[in-house]
Formats: sequence, C-alpha cells, structure tokens
Amino acid sequence: MNTRNKRKHVFRPSPRAHARRLSVILALAVCPGCALLSEVSVKAPPAETADATAHGALTLVEGVRVLTLRGEPYRRGFAHGSLLAQGVVDMVDAVCGSNLLIAEHANYEKIVLPLVKRFVWTPDEEAELRGIYDGVIDRLGDKAVPPGLGRPLTPDDLKAYNTAGDWYRHACSSFAAWGTLTAQQHVWVGRNFDFPATKAFFAHQLILVHRRMPGKKAWATVSAPGLIGCITGINEHGVFVAVHDVFLPLRPLGNAYVPRLLVLRRMMETCAPRNLEEQALPVLTACTPMFDNNILLAAPVTDGTTPALVFEYNNDPAKPSYATVRRPEDVANELNRQMITCTNRYRKRERDSVVRTTAGAPLVGATAYRSELMFNVVKAKTRRGQPVDFTVGRKAMGAVRVPLTVHTVVADLNTLEFWYAPGEFMAPPGPRDFVKIPVKDWLRQDAEE
Repeated sequence: MNTRNKRKHVFRPSPRAHARRLSVILALAVCPGCALLSEVSVKAPPAETADATAHGALTLVEGVRVLTLRGEPYRRGFAHGSLLAQGVVDMVDAVCGSNLLIAEHANYEKIVLPLVKRFVWTPDEEAELRGIYDGVIDRLGDKAVPPGLGRPLTPDDLKAYNTAGDWYRHACSSFAAWGTLTAQQHVWVGRNFDFPATKAFFAHQLILVHRRMPGKKAWATVSAPGLIGCITGINEHGVFVAVHDVFLPLRPLGNAYVPRLLVLRRMMETCAPRNLEEQALPVLTACTPMFDNNILLAAPVTDGTTPALVFEYNNDPAKPSYATVRRPEDVANELNRQMITCTNRYRKRERDSVVRTTAGAPLVGATAYRSELMFNVVKAKTRRGQPVDFTVGRKAMGAVRVPLTVHTVVADLNTLEFWYAPGEFMAPPGPRDFVKIPVKDWLRQDAEE
C-alpha cells in the first residue's frame, strides 16, 4: 500500500476531555430504577471441533487485510476468532478496557456491561459471537486477557464491543449521486467513517467478506476484528449502506434494543436493487434503536424508484414510526435531485436536530458545513464537465475529512468497483492511500460456483 508523510502538527483532543465526555454520556444513559434484562443464554457450540481454515481465510490484497468467512454462523465465527484472535483481544481492550473515552475502569464494569443486557440478539448472531469467543480461546487459551480489563475475555465483553456503536458516539459523512451527474449514469457513493477511536482501531481495520448463507446475500464491510455488524457495507447486488450518529440529547433507556451495526447488517443481507424504501422500512421498524441515527442506503435500482435515501432513525415515542425517509427532493439543491448527502444532522426532522444552549440559542456543530461542502464539490466539478467518478468522489470526501476519519470509501454501485483508503491515528486518509479492492469477485463468487 502506498504511504504518505503525515502532518507533524495535528490537533490532539485532551484525554481528560474525552474521559469527561463519556462519563457524562454514561451517566445519562443509566436510568436508576430501570430493571435490567436477565442474562441471555448462549447455546453450546457443536460437539465436533470447528476448523478455522475450512470456514475462513485471511489474505492480504493491495496491502489490505481481507477476512473471508463462509458456512454456518458458529463456524464462520470460530474462523473469525481463531484467525484474528489477538486482534479481537486488542480491540476489546481498546474500546472496552483502556480507551481514553472510558474515564475509569468501573465505568465499563458497572455501567457499560449492564447496559449491554438491554440489547437482544438473534440465534444466528448469538452463535456467531460464541464462535468468535471459542476461536479466540482455542488460539490463545489463558492469554486471552485484555490488559485494560485485567481479567480473561468473556462472551459478554464481545457483546459490549459489538454494541460500542450505540453507547460510543461517532460522526461520519457520505453522499450518493446518480443520473446525469455521474459517469455512465451509474450510482456512485462516497463515505468517511469518523470515529474517536484509539490507535488500535486504525491498526486493525480490515475488509470483512461474508459469503452467502441460506436466505442471506453475500456482503462486505470495512470492519475490525471481533465485529459482526456493518459499518460501511456493500452487498452482491451493489446495495450500499453506511452508519452515522445524530447528536441529540439522550432519552430514558428501555430494553430490547438491536445494536445499530446489526440493523445495517440485516439490510445488507436482505436488500436488492429495487424500491429501497419498501425493503428497508420493515427491517428498521422491526428493530428498536437505542440512540439517534442517520442511515444512507443506495443501490443501482432498475425499477424507476429513487436510488438513494436517508433514513432518519430513532425510537422517539413522539414519532409515528422509528424511521423517517428523507428523499433528494426534501432538501433544496441545484443538482436536479440526483444527489443526496448524509451527516450527523436530521434534515427532514429538522426541529429535532436543533440542539440549543442553556440560553436557548441554537448550537451549531463544528461539522455542520459538511453536507453543503459535498454538494458544492460535486456541483463545481460537474459544471466543469467532470461527471462524478472515483476522482470526484475522492475529492468530495477529502473536502470533509477530519482528523478522526478512520477510513474513506468511494464506489460505483453498478460495477461494484470499490476504492478504500485507511487513515492513521489523528491523520485522515489522503489521495495516495486509496487502493481498489475486488469486492465484485468475492461477492459474486457464490453465483459462479
């Protein structure tokens, strides 16, 4: 992979400020007097020994680690845990054990772990997580000890790590463009994943490829060891999804939440390139999200419906549905309704997005500029006769990158051409970091066999 010289002087947020921020979030998240769900039982793994090499392969493609998984959930989980055992321990430690955003060890043991009991999992998800745990233990034995936790890894730690996208805030930017704005009138997407992670997340990120399971489509995501959900995903039909947080005050907590990254996974496993609203809404309304989300969903649709939508998604009891569909025409722009952007603000639920100061004045986030900036980059390029392609997509996402951009993706959804650029800690991806990843070959392999 190409490397670059990093800027020597970058903004480094105070670890103490990070700790204070999460302490506030966790304190608000705990609802005194609310009963916790009882421990969810995990089915025992199959009696026969699982073989990691039969159900998973770890390769290096253009300098990027790629983990390919196949088979039943437990077996692909076992392969995942065995092939990335130390990475799983490192990531659990980074997010749950020694991360700067956790002010004290007690915050994790006394607040986060009980919070995890408010989430529910399907039998397949339970089996896959148990497989990861067993694979890690099979490989590392009594060395599977996250240093920050100071005790052996447990299945509950893996669940906590897989819900970190819910109790651990993140940012992100993305767009989709199509029609006369794009090369060959294909559907193009760009995506920055912005996450206040530690160095471990940058060092361990990889491409995770899930081969087909019965009734579920093949899909791939930019991920990290031990995660089973979807962060930035594409499936075998070119359906693309990306997660974004929305920064609103927390509501009192309930129970039976579905981890947001697993909601995206369910969309990846089921959605085809046709009426996206019709397919996505049943998935979203069947899952209760803990916090506020924006979800970009795009695909090379062939039925005349809109090829990209944003779902403004939360569990606000004042809303008639968990999800409000934002279409290109809902936000004024000069690009003929052929582009849509997604950041950390609700645009259709506009009133919900206005967070105010104690004096009552609107509080405008430092990153509120990103939607207009992505529009402006595309508008400037297309008016000069440059249709949206990889180069324009890269420039649009480069314009809105931040020091905590973990990765950037640009993709042509019609062809499944997929460019990926990893960042480094406090230094976002640059133009020379992009590599082209052959996801089409991997995702459509099942259809050819």
